[in-house]
Amino acid sequence: MIKVLFICHGNICRSPMAELIMKDMARRTGLADEFFIDSAATSSEELGNPVYPPARRMLASHGISSDGKFARRFRREDYEDFDLILGMDEENMYYMMHKFGGDPAGKIHNLLDFAGMPGKEIADPWYTGDFQSTWNDLQIGCIALMNALNRGKPVTLDFSACRNIEDIYAVMRDRMLWDGRYASNLDALHDIITGLPHFGERFVLIPPEDTELTAFFENLKTVFAEAGALEE
Repeated sequence: MIKVLFICHGNICRSPMAELIMKDMARRTGLADEFFIDSAATSSEELGNPVYPPARRMLASHGISSDGKFARRFRREDYEDFDLILGMDEENMYYMMHKFGGDPAGKIHNLLDFAGMPGKEIADPWYTGDFQSTWNDLQIGCIALMNALNRGKPVTLDFSACRNIEDIYAVMRDRMLWDGRYASNLDALHDIITGLPHFGERFVLIPPEDTELTAFFENLKTVFAEAGALEE
């Protein structure tokens, strides 16, 4: 099991959103049992408080509950207890390095480092109220982290129980962690595979049992193959 800890200043906005988003991603991809995911604060200002209401509403709008999540401060022992410790900004990184006395095991990272954005901070909504930007940054960072932890293993897309084309897209939306704004058509699928944030690098496709979907499935396979993402 891989243990992941997200850190921000108060543990009521960015880090609990990251924790809960990644838990939801792990569930959707069938990997929930492979991770232990938590979050904490660098300060003691919000100890015991629930997730900040606008953050709760943003999560809830995507079907993610924050019930039962309360702020805690990170501890020196967390360095030994977790495999990855991920900050939201440079101030978080500074406090973690100070608290832990450095990073001898290379566990501490900025979350967006995994998305090829070294040094870029997760948008802080505390002063701006812009929780959509925070959500967008966390989606990008957590998907990139999921891909890094998956270590290139093929992702299985099982369409066997699908009864229509929308069912097929629903499987891909869940397993590939599509952004809710992505369109459901083959052109969009090609764009997602070749350049937009999603989970998985190579895919095993299990065909639908419904033979009326065979032609569409073959077209789908062609898109994956042309994008170099089909695991034979």
